[in-house]
Amino acid sequence: MSDINLSRRQLLGTTAAFGLVSGFGISAAPALAQQKRVLRLADGNIGQADPHKPVDFPGSILMFNLYDFLVRPLPGGELQPSLAESWTISDDGKTYTFKLRDGVKFHDGTPLTADDVVFSANRMITMKRGYAYLFSDIGKVEAAAPNTVVFTLKRPFAPFLAALVRLAVVNKALVTANKKDGTFGEFGDYGEAFLGSADAGSGPYKIVSHNPQVETVMEINKDYFGGFAENAPETIRSKFGVEAVAVRQLMPRREIDLTRLPLPPEIVAALSKSPGISVGPDMKPGIFHFKLNTQKAPLDDVNVRKAIALAFDYDQLYGLLEVAGQKQGLPVRGPIPAGVIGYDADVPLIKRDVAAAKAALAASKYAGQDLSLDLVWFKSVALQEKFALLLQANLAELGIKVNINSAPWPQIVEMATKPESSPHICSVATSLSTTDVDSMLWGEYHSSAAGTYLSMHWLHTPEIDAMLEKTRTVTDQHEREKIYKELAGTIREQYPSVYLYQPIDLAAYQNYLRVPGLVDPKQSVPIMAGNYRYDRMSMTA
Repeated sequence: MSDINLSRRQLLGTTAAFGLVSGFGISAAPALAQQKRVLRLADGNIGQADPHKPVDFPGSILMFNLYDFLVRPLPGGELQPSLAESWTISDDGKTYTFKLRDGVKFHDGTPLTADDVVFSANRMITMKRGYAYLFSDIGKVEAAAPNTVVFTLKRPFAPFLAALVRLAVVNKALVTANKKDGTFGEFGDYGEAFLGSADAGSGPYKIVSHNPQVETVMEINKDYFGGFAENAPETIRSKFGVEAVAVRQLMPRREIDLTRLPLPPEIVAALSKSPGISVGPDMKPGIFHFKLNTQKAPLDDVNVRKAIALAFDYDQLYGLLEVAGQKQGLPVRGPIPAGVIGYDADVPLIKRDVAAAKAALAASKYAGQDLSLDLVWFKSVALQEKFALLLQANLAELGIKVNINSAPWPQIVEMATKPESSPHICSVATSLSTTDVDSMLWGEYHSSAAGTYLSMHWLHTPEIDAMLEKTRTVTDQHEREKIYKELAGTIREQYPSVYLYQPIDLAAYQNYLRVPGLVDPKQSVPIMAGNYRYDRMSMTA
């Protein structure tokens, strides 16, 4: 048996090593600022409060702050015991037994027990929303004792521990008490309506009010067992649907403390020159794509997709990513970003080759036809329009017309549910959702996970499915890396995306706010939203 044990003292010591800094207050609404440290976050998307539904950035921020998990990710990608005090793994790799930490309570004061973990796992698996695909290999979950939960897997699943950073534990009693009629038998709607506007968590913060279109207000949970950075924010106001232009106006007036949405280069440059404002990189392994809908003509022909990828001017794109002395992205070599298992630095970067693009188009079944493609970019990120215009100009050289439109994020999410409603081309950023690359690639490329913005290329390939399934059962890391390198090559040959760059989101923050992951790369947590843990931040006057 493999055995991992950390004491409460060791756990808090680890947390302190990454979060304790000198602290401060904030200039918010004057009356409130005198009493509490208020952090105001600007986000361009909507925020989904149900922790078992979202797969995007705003929902992840809410989940990581409102809820807790058996394990949490640390800087560098290591896993830290959280609700789980220790665990054992059977020799066959199929049984995981977790001993829960004593004394943990939900926000309403209800003790957290193994029954809550079982309920949470079954809720995610049954509802099949969000990151449910990470838990498809769970055979059963049982409470062996009030403080002991046992997961029995159908087969060895190498990324299982990493996947647990996405299994938010909800308050079973509170959720079931607020269930409505629904399609999940005795559980009705499984509390879906309730958790859309309330929280049932045990995390460092708790909901005061939530409007997914406008704002979420959270207050500090002073009883949180994990502790806080010194002078951590006491109240969080996450404002949704904020445009980049508004950020440019509000940041210098200290009406926003921290940004999340990717900002246009000119706004980043302006903010970096503003007194009292800093700009820092949110480092997370990911890829920015033009996803190509392989189920919609003419992109159902791999040669057309290849022509698009070869026609794009990558060098000009890289020039657009230089801002305020920092890079907003790095060149990529395919579907796996640098810094994670399966990345192959020996694979050459794709380069623009118009002659080869024309040859590929001539080899397609659509050769000689007038082709027109619809491209949709995310309305709140103005930089994406420049990428779209660049592709439009590049494809005009091939005689392909590109119709460009923007859309708000909820509309893009809805488009992604069906291949018919997904546009020919959509600009999408994807990244690791756990510390294992499986969390990124499975959601993008396994046919069973289709129907989210991650998989807007609608690539259904049995060979790719089989390779992804194999990587989950192989526990030897060297063998897994070999398979992932082969998998990356197989995906590249299908040209499901134009792989543009590995994003480095530049976030702006007031200098009275200390955000460890944006200041020091060594303190960066390498997953989506990993650097937006408010309990690790500090504020000063």
